[in-house]
Amino acid sequence: MQAVAVEADEANWWRDVSVPVGTVLLLTILLAVDDLNPVKILCSYAQYYQGVTSVLLTEGRIGCLAALLLAALVVHQKERVLYYCVRTFFRCTFNNMFFSSIEIVGLEHLPKTGPVILTGNHNNQFVDGIILLTNCDRQVSFMIAQKSFDRPLVGFLAKAFHCIPVSRPQDIAFPGAGSLTLDATTCLRGEGTAFVKQLRAGDQVEIAGEENPHKVKSVSSDTQAVLEAATSRSESGVKYKVHPKVDQSKMFDEVYGGLRKGRCLGIFPEGGSHDRTDLLPLKAGVAMIALDAFHKHHMTVPIVPVGLNYFKGHRFGGRVVVEFGPPIVVPEQMYLQYESDRHAAIESLLGLIATGMRSVIVPTPDYHTLQQIYMARRLYVPDGLKLSAEQTMDLNRRFAIGLKRVLDLRTRAAGDVAETPATGAASSASAPCLSRSGTGLSDLDYELTQEDADFIDAFKAEVEDYSATLKRLGLKDHQVRQIGWWGVSDLVGRLLYLLATMLMGAIPQLLFNLPVMLIASKWAVSEQHKALKASKVKVAARDVVMSYKIIYVLTLVPVLYVFYGSLILFYFRLCTTSSVLVLTICPFFAFLGMKASEQGIRAYTDLLPLFKRFLPATREEQDTLPARRKQLQKKLNKAVKKFGPLLGDLYHLKSVDWAKEIGWFTHAAERAANLPQSPSQDPAAPLGQPLAEAACPAPAEGGGCAEGLARRLAAAGTATGREEAD
Repeated sequence: MQAVAVEADEANWWRDVSVPVGTVLLLTILLAVDDLNPVKILCSYAQYYQGVTSVLLTEGRIGCLAALLLAALVVHQKERVLYYCVRTFFRCTFNNMFFSSIEIVGLEHLPKTGPVILTGNHNNQFVDGIILLTNCDRQVSFMIAQKSFDRPLVGFLAKAFHCIPVSRPQDIAFPGAGSLTLDATTCLRGEGTAFVKQLRAGDQVEIAGEENPHKVKSVSSDTQAVLEAATSRSESGVKYKVHPKVDQSKMFDEVYGGLRKGRCLGIFPEGGSHDRTDLLPLKAGVAMIALDAFHKHHMTVPIVPVGLNYFKGHRFGGRVVVEFGPPIVVPEQMYLQYESDRHAAIESLLGLIATGMRSVIVPTPDYHTLQQIYMARRLYVPDGLKLSAEQTMDLNRRFAIGLKRVLDLRTRAAGDVAETPATGAASSASAPCLSRSGTGLSDLDYELTQEDADFIDAFKAEVEDYSATLKRLGLKDHQVRQIGWWGVSDLVGRLLYLLATMLMGAIPQLLFNLPVMLIASKWAVSEQHKALKASKVKVAARDVVMSYKIIYVLTLVPVLYVFYGSLILFYFRLCTTSSVLVLTICPFFAFLGMKASEQGIRAYTDLLPLFKRFLPATREEQDTLPARRKQLQKKLNKAVKKFGPLLGDLYHLKSVDWAKEIGWFTHAAERAANLPQSPSQDPAAPLGQPLAEAACPAPAEGGGCAEGLARRLAAAGTATGREEAD
């Protein structure tokens, strides 16, 4: 069955490329053979006639006329030409050089025509927008901060991609004069302040020690003002910053003008980039645009959530999976609610959007939990079976939400009223009786026994210890299955492969890639430290690293080529034609050097554990890993069989309504943060059509869950894809 699927894919591929390939071959024949070249044939016939015709219809004149017409066409369509030229450049570099692979999932959910809003998570600063722009079938106009729009290189690219600049209050904030005295009320008193000059109604005040800025309701004098919400403490001598209110009317006019023309608008509604594993609170702008588009401009604009899932996204050679979710159509009742209660309608729609966005990422409390989920998925998938990107993301989400619910049950079993801590830790005590209300588990009450609690704690500790052992020994999980087969021949073979890749890639890598990459990486780390100091939401500021690496690479590469060009022209004294030819070939050799180096790094990664096998203690520990892994697989299958039926659709259905399931996650996350739950986040309320079918951890009769998954995937003929790196 897999062979039939492969043959069908090959037939479809040949069908898709046959027309462009045939056209190129036909044009090549016409241009190569003078007797078939239509321009030459026309000019040869014109030579038989005397007069104006023979003078005008010459090959040179026709070539000049065509060149002038082409130039006029380019000038007339200069914006579109620039857009597609820059898009093609970044598609080639991002998809083949900066990242090892970019996989697209669910592109069929994006409407082909008409106005639409794309909302993506923002985990890699400038990289996020460029990846969407270069891998989306439609032309996208992104909203970008005015601060970024004003930068030289970023601003040029933003103009080329028709981005819409947005002035943000935090970008033009300034320190306020004097200091504040707080009394845990809405009254704001100052000492040495100039409220009348510096503040006005609608501005925001960022008070040191307060979690969020406070909006100014009114200004009474230079030392007194009234806030819309009370401060959280009483204190004097507090410093503050003023965030001026920004008039966004021009920006909104540009946005609605584009939507009226049926364009695609891109927004990152979190407001700024970050390196967290879940979403930041969404800004109200995207909801206001969607609701006002209907009320003021009579347009119904669907919202398509997009998940940008990075694997080592801060490094060169990382991987990206871009997933498009089903469109969110604003319910009729929200339009009606918007007429009477704008704030409630905006909050409800933001809840819908957050749910949709979480349905295309893997939402977890922290990076450690995310790594545990990846390890659980690797252990669960039968050995030798490769999942597609869509199936991998589906299974990751099932484990993320299922693990959250089971740990929630474990924590409540210990008598803790709070939700599962961010680390996923759980104490050990017996359980009270639990129901679906607030837990997202089954409709029936389930009593967690002491044996269940001990099993959860022990299994979690074993997985963490197994992961730590792999990291210490320099092994990947997929290598554990090969340890028993490793011998001297493997070591020699990998050494020869490493040597071959080094010989192929050493010179171009040293000349063209390594200097630029080292300098760019060093400068990017400096920008990372600056961003971490200036941000309150970044964990390690990894989200800015890749962006600045790419910016510096794009800046340094032309400088390097100008240096080499000058060296070739003036030192080696080659003619201009030879110099241009050498410089034209250089990028090709640089690309080959990069690809050869990637293979060399993979060979080096395999060599380390092979060398360590010569140490008796390490070899003995490595030999125990396959048995440990097999034991963990058995325990995981046992846990899935025991707790899986409690998870409802996550366990039983092949195609999951992620809007419903992620709605529960949003509900639980907000309760954990003591935030009010919006009406749209009712965990029992389905919000959209099911996502594309993918791997389902449902049990099979007469076999374990892993066997059932294997039969499902084998029947579907899916043996493609690749496993994430640790």
